[in-house]
Amino acid sequence: MVSIRAVYEALKDLANKDQKGFITPAVFNNFAGLAQLNIYNELFQELVKAKQLQKAGVNPGRDKSVRKQTLEDLSFFVNTVNLNSPTSDGLFNKPQNLSKIISISEGTDSRSVFEFDNDDRTYNIKNVEIVYDVEKMDRILSSNLSTPTEDFPVALVSNVIEVFPSTINRVRLTYYRKPGSIQFDGDETSLPPTYSETQITSNMFMFDPQNSTNFMLPSHYDNELVMEIAKLVGVRLRDPNIAGYAVKEEASE
Repeated sequence: MVSIRAVYEALKDLANKDQKGFITPAVFNNFAGLAQLNIYNELFQELVKAKQLQKAGVNPGRDKSVRKQTLEDLSFFVNTVNLNSPTSDGLFNKPQNLSKIISISEGTDSRSVFEFDNDDRTYNIKNVEIVYDVEKMDRILSSNLSTPTEDFPVALVSNVIEVFPSTINRVRLTYYRKPGSIQFDGDETSLPPTYSETQITSNMFMFDPQNSTNFMLPSHYDNELVMEIAKLVGVRLRDPNIAGYAVKEEASE
């Protein structure tokens, strides 16, 4: 994880280098979550770039592969949950922290999808085909050849997840979760990262770890977070020096 304190102090030093302005905790917190989300979204764009590098034959191999490194960073956001249909009609509510769906699968009975079958020692899991187009789903349902069955289920993803046939009332969802923050005791929270201070005297403030939360990103993204927040704050303060410095530093990487 990236330390909220380290990022704030680095950004404060950057803003005060030429006495151009002062980054308050309130201003910093306004952009901390957005900056983290921007970097999170950029990880998916890196996968596209990695594919282009691979086609061009210039993607480093093994541990230096751009794709491998990006997938490793994204793996922290992978989550798997078992969903039960609250009305037993094949409708499932999405998790509140869902960002992007990876896969949906269905168990053959009421046991956990992680359990082995005692007879053949194979997983009792069936992959569920995912459809996002309502019209395509209508065509699938009206076709005698492609009508979903319990052996070949299909899920329509909209504001909810609807699985066909509707007799399926339990599925396993694997997805990328939205980035939240990490408390100083190690617990995770869905709230955005926050920097907090305690007032010691009338003009002296001290970092308050109990009411602060760290970024939910690997530690090597500390510099990128500083630059991303600097761009956002530079626009807010109308300070081209801060924003320009951040853009220049990013371009040099």
